[in-house]
Amino acid sequence: MAGHDDPKPVRRHEDRSWQAQWALVPPPWRTPVYRIDSAPANTVFLRNRYYLRENRAHTEHDFTPVGVPTRFADEIAWWVWLCHHEGLRKIEPSLLRWAGQALTAATADYRAQHGHPPVSITDLGVAAILRQAVLVFERRNARLPSAGARRNITHLVEHLHLHLSVRCSDTDWWAHDLWDLDADPRIPQREHEPRHDLSVNLAAINPGWLREGVRFWLRTALDAELLRWSSVVERARDTARHLGPFLTARGDTDPVLAEDPAQLRLIFTAFTEYLRSPAAAANPDKPLTPAAIDAIQSQTQVFYTFMVDHAPEAAAATGDPRWAQLGAAHTRLWGPAFRSRRANRVRELSWYGTADLQRMLAYLDVLGADRSTLVGLTHPDGSASLIKGLGDPQAARIWLLQALTGRRASEILMLDHRPLQPIPGAQRPTDSEDSDAFVAKLRYQQTKVDGVEPTILVEQAVVNVITEQQQWLAQNFGHLTPKYLFIGTRSNLNGQRPRPYATYSQSLNKLDALHGMTDAAGNPLRFSQTHRLRHTRATELLNDGVPIHVVQRYLGHKSPEMTLRYAATLAATAEAEFLKHKKIGAHGVDIAISPADILDMTQLSARTDRVLPNGVCLLPPLKSCDKGNACLSCGHFATDATHADELADQHAKTTALIEVRRSQYLARTGRELTDDNVWIAARLRELHSLDAILGRLTKEQAAHSAAISGAGTTGRLPLQPIATRGAHDSALRKADPQAGA
Repeated sequence: MAGHDDPKPVRRHEDRSWQAQWALVPPPWRTPVYRIDSAPANTVFLRNRYYLRENRAHTEHDFTPVGVPTRFADEIAWWVWLCHHEGLRKIEPSLLRWAGQALTAATADYRAQHGHPPVSITDLGVAAILRQAVLVFERRNARLPSAGARRNITHLVEHLHLHLSVRCSDTDWWAHDLWDLDADPRIPQREHEPRHDLSVNLAAINPGWLREGVRFWLRTALDAELLRWSSVVERARDTARHLGPFLTARGDTDPVLAEDPAQLRLIFTAFTEYLRSPAAAANPDKPLTPAAIDAIQSQTQVFYTFMVDHAPEAAAATGDPRWAQLGAAHTRLWGPAFRSRRANRVRELSWYGTADLQRMLAYLDVLGADRSTLVGLTHPDGSASLIKGLGDPQAARIWLLQALTGRRASEILMLDHRPLQPIPGAQRPTDSEDSDAFVAKLRYQQTKVDGVEPTILVEQAVVNVITEQQQWLAQNFGHLTPKYLFIGTRSNLNGQRPRPYATYSQSLNKLDALHGMTDAAGNPLRFSQTHRLRHTRATELLNDGVPIHVVQRYLGHKSPEMTLRYAATLAATAEAEFLKHKKIGAHGVDIAISPADILDMTQLSARTDRVLPNGVCLLPPLKSCDKGNACLSCGHFATDATHADELADQHAKTTALIEVRRSQYLARTGRELTDDNVWIAARLRELHSLDAILGRLTKEQAAHSAAISGAGTTGRLPLQPIATRGAHDSALRKADPQAGA
């Protein structure tokens, strides 16, 4: 397809494709005259009340452009029918009228320039039509159209022009400069494509020889399934943003760039310097990260290596024989010194603690409530407020399912309309109080990793959320037979496409702008960071002792190495959690042994017999203990603030136990059980030690709180990065009201 600024017509072969497309249009749709408030036209036209009121004397509205070839009216009628038939979009009638007036003006301009009228709307460039649209608006209203009006007319004209160019010509799909999956079903794609809403704009790539080379590369990669659609979009975008501007600024007119290998490497050394400069960044204040530079270098090298390996085919496909002159030097654009030293870079994993996730789950009600509904919320500081709903119940259920299952956002967005299946050989639990019981298997679309089983076991709460979404679809879109559980509500009249990630992200960003919640370290809690929900679920499963291979299968990892990242991070965080608390001994005394040594003493040889309910035992491994339960008065006992609740509970139970023994002794003998009794004396020593320990811990905690006090720290929870236990239970209760009752 010609670019938006290129008025040259697309190539047609006897208009066979147009005739075939026109033959598909039913007779009632063959003229651009519609009763837009009546069926079937009301399914594709928006109800513009002002437009209808001003034209209330007419029952039909004619959108035929004036002074244009007859085929223009047929093409508009074909496009309106296509939007209706495939559910592509809703049409604003006033915009279609405006576009018709622009076509009239653009046709007159074309006739003046070429001496003959255009045959098809595609003979007119998009830029030419939009330029005339602005002039038409200015003449009618004595002012320029607003930014929103220009955006709306641009979308309509581009959509009309694209579908006519793609569907109504015999041009190969890859020969067009704009690749769009909805417009051109010939483009290779998976059955479930997570980024179906993205398009490839080759027209943005300059110089021209680079554009044609990238066209050949990406076309071949898609045909051979070397790259997925999302990767193709990324490669084209990065080339247009980085390599293209660099080569254009240099004035390079030859794919070979330089015949001398040394000069060739100097060119790409300069390219690396360019990538590190502010000129390569979208925001000059935020230069490209080292990881982004590495990725661009790698993609550039892959491109040139591919073109070297397919040089004869590239020369024939692009019509540029210079591609056949590439040599071995083009497979080594950078020397060894430029190879990334960050190959083993690992992204730090992060998750939501139980308390943080519980607060976020409460805010889901704001996301799902109608815009006219006020949602009451109680904040951590005890204050209450009313917040207007955002009116996106689909997004709320998607987020909740991510929290419950740990699935990626794309996997939830593309769930089948009926994604549940029974567990083979298992009976459905009848005990509704058992919220942890698995009742079904969830089938999801695995588009990232091949060769894994795309099903997981789920609880009743997950079934409840899915059932609620199915009921919502039936109530609001009962006329559709949706393919997916979560559907896009814009430009998806037939409900055959899943909800795009972009609109899901937009709703979560709106919610983030409302709440202002932070974690214990003062960092913002963001709903839009949905992948943290996956980390949270994985960490919790490992916390609960689920074997690595089971967690691997649950998460859909192909190899255990990825799953082991969670285990390694879990171990490192657990060690940091142990070391950050000051260890004290019996009666609250200081312990001379370093916390790191204490950790090693309790972990070496897996000495679980040295781990106590209320602390750890520092007795050497070869020694045995004959003190029974008298740890609280033993010099080998150590504890910290993490055991404060257990110690306080033990204090209360010991006190109660002493009172019970005194009462029993008095009832049996008629005498008081005095403090010099051997049993009472031992228990009193334990209470004295508990008093000292708890007093010391309270003092240490108060000192720690004072040390970090300041703006924004009041009422913060203690930092516990590993505290994910209970997060899944919180999500279960949110999804299953009966479980929380």
